[in-house]
Amino acid sequence: MNLPIQSYTRYSLLAFACSIGLSLHAQSYSFRDQGKGNAEIVPNSDGLYCLFKTSDKKQLNSEFRKVFLGADLQPFDSANYSIEGNASLLGSCSNEKFITHAFYSKTTSGEKIVFVITDHFGKEQYTFYKTPTDISRYFERRVKKLKNLRLSFVPNNGNPEMLLIKLSLPTSSTQNNAKLFAIGTEDGRELWTSNAPSMNRIQTTEKLLIGLSTLYSSSGFTTSYSYAIHFVDKSTGQLIKSVELGNRGKGYRAVSVFASNGAELMLAGSAFESNNAKDGKFFMTMFNLSGEKIFDNVDSAARLSTRRMHLMGNVFDQNGDVVLISESWKLDATRAIASTAGSILIGAMLGGYGYSAVNTNLDHKIDHLNFATLSPMDGSLKKFKSFPVGPWLSYGRLITEGSHVLLIVTNQVLSYDANDPNAAPAILTTLKFGESVMTTPSGPLVIKMSKGVYTLNRIH
Repeated sequence: MNLPIQSYTRYSLLAFACSIGLSLHAQSYSFRDQGKGNAEIVPNSDGLYCLFKTSDKKQLNSEFRKVFLGADLQPFDSANYSIEGNASLLGSCSNEKFITHAFYSKTTSGEKIVFVITDHFGKEQYTFYKTPTDISRYFERRVKKLKNLRLSFVPNNGNPEMLLIKLSLPTSSTQNNAKLFAIGTEDGRELWTSNAPSMNRIQTTEKLLIGLSTLYSSSGFTTSYSYAIHFVDKSTGQLIKSVELGNRGKGYRAVSVFASNGAELMLAGSAFESNNAKDGKFFMTMFNLSGEKIFDNVDSAARLSTRRMHLMGNVFDQNGDVVLISESWKLDATRAIASTAGSILIGAMLGGYGYSAVNTNLDHKIDHLNFATLSPMDGSLKKFKSFPVGPWLSYGRLITEGSHVLLIVTNQVLSYDANDPNAAPAILTTLKFGESVMTTPSGPLVIKMSKGVYTLNRIH
């Protein structure tokens, strides 16, 4: 069964000469990345772009190429960027006006982070860089080397002249998170450094930056988890208000949805009364942008009864309702109990924006996928569907595009359409060694990486 994703028909393709090291086929495209794993493949308009390194480390400058592909994976344009020294790609972001790429570079004179700002056609607009001295101001201790620096951008549509940046520097025992800061897109000039706490997830509106952080408290051998929401003035980076969410010491909640429509803030996910992941329910909490709670609704029905639940993520259907997706199982008393509710919750906290990635073996067998539809009007549970699967011996992960869902379990990829909730998830494809899957507006892709060569293929 093919994943029913809308096809796009705009093909204003330009002539493009195929370069050495690139090959292309119908609904397929390949390129070689000299960066050995730092290539980027990003959905863009009705197609996507591939950004990869074309020069080896022996050259004085690092050369990168950005190739734009149409919905049929045929290249129609490209752009080249030259970075002084031996460089690698750190990350990228886009808004309604610009696409920004950040590169780590090491030269004979030292290390630096180079920012290249382009328009949506790949043409370079601005370039600037930051040194270890510049970066150190955002950490508690001086940063001597940038080699292991991790950089991510906070999406900031509505303010294209401002880049919001998060930095972290992993150590052998922990991860040192820097203060969130903003710089100008044109020249990299610092606009502000935030005094807000470290935040796992962030939403931005025209005037606000809203973040979610995790709170921990311990009593004896028991650790309790809750959340705090922080409202930050986006023009100054200064914290306006913090609001605690959750019932500290009374079970826990795993947040899947953290989203804003510019007028309200929505949080939704799973709620448990104890620390054993039993009797999982679903909740939705809505705030206005002043931090005042509009409602907090927890489904009262024990739909999972004695079953355990692991929240995977969410998607929005065509009606604007939230569909929460979870795995469930009955505890196998004949096997050793090694996985705890705490590990599931931590996975939900650290899983990022798309899914909760808990990569571990289970002491039980997952045998059902659950889809709970919540109304954004009052948080009520409108629908609940449960489908038998597996059994699976490992947690799955979730990626989404619009209302369509791909579920990846070991090497199997399943598809589900939230707009057709009565249709059970179906196997879309089986991944081979070295393959991964991603979604695009024009449909899913299988990406194979072997010896620096990436091959993209449409799933039919």
